[in-house]
Amino acid sequence: MDSPFPGMDPYLEARWSDVHVRMIAYIGEALQPRLPSDLRARSEERVFVESADGDAPRVYRSDVAVVETGLAERSPPAAGSAITVEPVLVEIQPGPRLDRFVQIVDVRSGNRVVTVIEVLSPWNKGAGRLNREYRTKLDSYASAGVNLVEIDLLRSSRGRMEIGQQDLPPRRRAPYLTCVRRAARPARWEVYPLPLREPLPAVPVPLRPGESDVALELQPLIARVYRAGGHDDIDYRPPPEPPLEGDEAAWADGILRAAGRR
Repeated sequence: MDSPFPGMDPYLEARWSDVHVRMIAYIGEALQPRLPSDLRARSEERVFVESADGDAPRVYRSDVAVVETGLAERSPPAAGSAITVEPVLVEIQPGPRLDRFVQIVDVRSGNRVVTVIEVLSPWNKGAGRLNREYRTKLDSYASAGVNLVEIDLLRSSRGRMEIGQQDLPPRRRAPYLTCVRRAARPARWEVYPLPLREPLPAVPVPLRPGESDVALELQPLIARVYRAGGHDDIDYRPPPEPPLEGDEAAWADGILRAAGRR
C-alpha cells in the first residue's frame, strides 16, 4: 500500500532512522546509471563518539560500530533482607551518532569528491555541538571545492542552518527544502521549496565544471521508502509529530479521511 499523501508523508518523520538509511541507499542507486562513466555515487558513514568529559566529539569512519554498554554496579542485599531473587541487570545506553551521506567521486582523479548529498537528520538541525559539527563540515566542502546538495524533509526549524525560511520570500516558503551550493559559487545557494501538498520534484545534482546537472527524482524514492519499509502500518488517527497546524492540518485530515485512513 502506498502513502495517502501525494508528496512527503509527514508521519514518516517519527520513523526517521529507517527513512534516512533507505534514502541514502536509494539516492546512490538512482544516480549511478545517470553519471558519466568515471564518476561513482557511494554511500558513506561516519560515527560521532562524544567523550564523557564534554570534549569535542571524535569522528570515525567505520564498517561496524561496537557500543560498550558497561555493567551496572549493585550492592549485595543487606544481611537479613527479604530480597533473595537475583535480578537480571539490563542497562540501556544510547548508541553513537551515525552521519550518513552520499558522495559522488571521480575514480580517475584519485577518488576526488565532486559532490556530496546530505539528507538531514534531526541532530543536524537541533541545538548543540552536533549542529556545529555539521555546519563546520559544510564549510569544509566549500573550502575543498565540493558541490553540496542538502535535502531537508523534516519540518523542524531551520533556525540554526545556513539557509532558513526567513531567507525566502513569504510566498515561496515551504515545510521542506532542498538547498544546492555549487563549488564555483560557494556564496550562492539555490533553494528549492518543497510544498507539503505537492509531489516532491526532481532536484539538480551538480557535477564537474562543464557537465550538465543530473536530476534526482525525490518522489519515487520516498514512495519506495514507504513501501520497502512496510510503513503502511502507520496509525494515521493521531496527529503527526511535530503536528500540522491550521490549513495544513485540515488538508491532511481531508486526505486521510478520503483514503479511509482516519
